[in-house]
Amino acid sequence: MTEIIHGGNVWQGSDPKKWLDYSANIRPGKPAGWVIDALQRAKRNVVYYPAPDMHRARKGLAEYLELPEEFVQPASGGASAIELATRCGKKRVMLCSPCFGEYRASAEKNGLPVESVCLLDGARRIVSPAEALEDELGSEMLVWLCSPMNPTGHAFSRQEILDLLALARRKNCRVALDEAFIDFCPGASRRELVKDWPELIVVGSLTKILGIPGVRLGYLCAQDALQLGTNCLPWELNCFAEEIAEELPFHKAEILAEAKDYTKRTQDFTEALRALGLYVYPSQSNFVLVDLGREADPVIEALKAKKILVRRCMDFEGIADGCHVRLAVKDEKSNRKFIDTLKEILTCAENH
Repeated sequence: MTEIIHGGNVWQGSDPKKWLDYSANIRPGKPAGWVIDALQRAKRNVVYYPAPDMHRARKGLAEYLELPEEFVQPASGGASAIELATRCGKKRVMLCSPCFGEYRASAEKNGLPVESVCLLDGARRIVSPAEALEDELGSEMLVWLCSPMNPTGHAFSRQEILDLLALARRKNCRVALDEAFIDFCPGASRRELVKDWPELIVVGSLTKILGIPGVRLGYLCAQDALQLGTNCLPWELNCFAEEIAEELPFHKAEILAEAKDYTKRTQDFTEALRALGLYVYPSQSNFVLVDLGREADPVIEALKAKKILVRRCMDFEGIADGCHVRLAVKDEKSNRKFIDTLKEILTCAENH
């Protein structure tokens, strides 16, 4: 089975706080105050089984996502939502790569053949999914597309998704659109299209934008969300995830403001990396893909010696040349430290 690589392991050693983790694209620092308050309130419910129908979480998520409740299925993190989508009934899986390895792993676990098409051409251009799949897509396939794309950070336009859905309809296929990082990209979600397109499944996660990877909270959106949700395990969500989901609609403005702040930080971080002579792919998310123009492993190890973790990209199709790394975007102080450290490492390498 495919090994899933999520980034650096902050548990190597006794104290995860010692690491500056640029390998995981999570909101830096501690969660927002309202999230902490929700977690504190949820403690009173640890003595009870969670509601099996997840009605509180479903209502909160539906209001936050601006979709009818019957179109929303809560899930225990993005990985659980991916598993639900994989079981939609299609016979084969098509990956739009480079992409998260969980799509392939889930397909293989469910005995589904997997094919892939790389959307990155030789000129570092990202090809439209419909264009890339026009001659490759067979019938009865589940097509996986991540937007913003992991690891490039590129968010696909509404028209590009519509073109892909039209192709899927002609081929009797479905499209699973992974919007795990969409909350960092104001206005880029295409989940509203599920209202008109039964072919579309959207999966997402609140882990990233809320900074709560230890609290598993994800979702699936589709016209048949409730049917797909019958594959959930009993008590899919714990009481902490339920409480946060219920609070989401009341904090949309805060989440949006934080996303806009990230947009500026991503731009500043990109410019600082380019000033070091590195190629940085344009990103609309809270991470960037960098071509170091040299073997990445010595740089990765030098950063690790400074207690900084970054994401190797050898498991991503199309960029597995040993020269690419993916970097999270963090707070300004951390970003300055990272740039200064990387500059020192690259300068030392050039002088030897």
